[in-house]
Amino acid sequence: MHRFADQVVLVTGATTGIGRATLARLQKEGAHVFAAHRRDPATVDLCDAHSVRLDVTNEADWQAAVEKVVSEHGRIDVLVNNAGMRASGLVEETDRATWDELIETNLTSVFLGCRAVVPQMKARGAGAIVNVGSITGIRGTENMVAYSASKSGITAMTASMALDFASFGIRVNAVCPAAIETRMVTKWMDSAEKPDAARAAVLAKHPIGRIGTPEEVASVIAFLASDDASFMTGLSIPVDGGRSIR
Repeated sequence: MHRFADQVVLVTGATTGIGRATLARLQKEGAHVFAAHRRDPATVDLCDAHSVRLDVTNEADWQAAVEKVVSEHGRIDVLVNNAGMRASGLVEETDRATWDELIETNLTSVFLGCRAVVPQMKARGAGAIVNVGSITGIRGTENMVAYSASKSGITAMTASMALDFASFGIRVNAVCPAAIETRMVTKWMDSAEKPDAARAAVLAKHPIGRIGTPEEVASVIAFLASDDASFMTGLSIPVDGGRSIR
């Protein structure tokens, strides 16, 4: 299956977890993938994808990254806004610096990315954007006020942009994972006072009885970015092992 034959895709946060799995999935389906990240390219395995240095919170970096991709391949067909971070805390325990960092990394980055990429999609009358939100942005989660707020913003932004860009042939959707076996989630559980209890508590929230894999989320991202989802826009799709129905 080559749903993305000769399509040009930009994926942020592409070196680990969901981003890395998405990169591999889209490459397998024929895409020319540009992996956006902040690391030294020599230290990461990008599956032969094109490398783009990008701080997703930096407006100038976004402009430079888009110019690089367009200059080399003429366009960007698909944008996957995946870069993000996680932090816990009650509202009275969350300091301003943590709040600002989460909003900048998780939400402002999506705004900046879409603002940089959309003009050339509008000019061509085609494009697909997939944002990576979270089930916490739909349902909320205890002890994660800043993270939940940042991901809720992605859900609202996705719907608004879908309305704004539908007439230009641009679809905008989001995936909203629950707990996924990524380095970020594993680090969060392992840092708990009782790691085994923390993992058990997370598992208990998922009726399917396990934590998801990056590849499972990547398959939904690939679907939403492809023409198979040509009549879908403005949606935030839970990929959550049933957590949203519990």
